Amino acid sequence: MSGVFAKLGAPLIAALLLAGMQRFTPGYAEITGPIPLKGDLGETLTGRGFTVRADKVLLAEKLRFKAYGREVERDTGGVFALVIARLDAQPVSTTVSGAIWRSAQGARFVASPRFQGAPRLLGTDRLEPGLPQRGVFIFEVPREAVAGATLLVAASRWPRLDTQAEIALPATLGTPASLLDLNELAYE
Repeated sequence: MSGVFAKLGAPLIAALLLAGMQRFTPGYAEITGPIPLKGDLGETLTGRGFTVRADKVLLAEKLRFKAYGREVERDTGGVFALVIARLDAQPVSTTVSGAIWRSAQGARFVASPRFQGAPRLLGTDRLEPGLPQRGVFIFEVPREAVAGATLLVAASRWPRLDTQAEIALPATLGTPASLLDLNELAYE
């Protein structure tokens, strides 16, 4: 009788062990996902190929800037969230094109593509070591996505086995300005 239990028990234990491993082993996306660098506004975070420091967050309903010799004004259905930051390449030239605004609810908003030609736009130019760039990331977000947001910055939009800066933004950012002129922003 004990031989029957031994023959049935071993496969049952193996099946339970495999079910437990399947249930509790992280998935491929989690294993190969970004390596988070967590910080706060004003703190310099050093990743594998770049450093980033977000200094200020501004909100606006409309933005104005001069591009290609003419005045451009943009508006949005939500608000523009501007993050004034500093990027630097380390130790070799790189591009940082993965700027994402993540709301407290987990919704992700990539940097707006509607500002080509705007002054000091980050994430568009190649970074060189020793030549930091100060500028702005611009996002278009719904009003409910502003409070408790996080800025995600990485070399690519979907980093795999690479560093991603996660900068916690202030829980309250105040009321948006009706109009901001990007040419008159203080980037320092």
